[in-house]
Amino acid sequence: MSLSPDAAKARAAVAANERWNRPEQADNARRDLRVARLSDSIRDLVETAPLPTPGQLARLRALLGGGND
Repeated sequence: MSLSPDAAKARAAVAANERWNRPEQADNARRDLRVARLSDSIRDLVETAPLPTPGQLARLRALLGGGND
């Protein structure tokens, strides 16, 4: 899987902040990189997964905080 533009930008920010000894900014950039990679993984999963049934959709909504199940 290749990096999305957001993940590549975050990875570059981690490297730059580490190089210039800015630990707080490097930590923030690492968090941004983890979020970008997670987003990429979720997007890949959704694009390749079969369509869920209505019951599965309801469980997913509840899991993600969008439902009352």
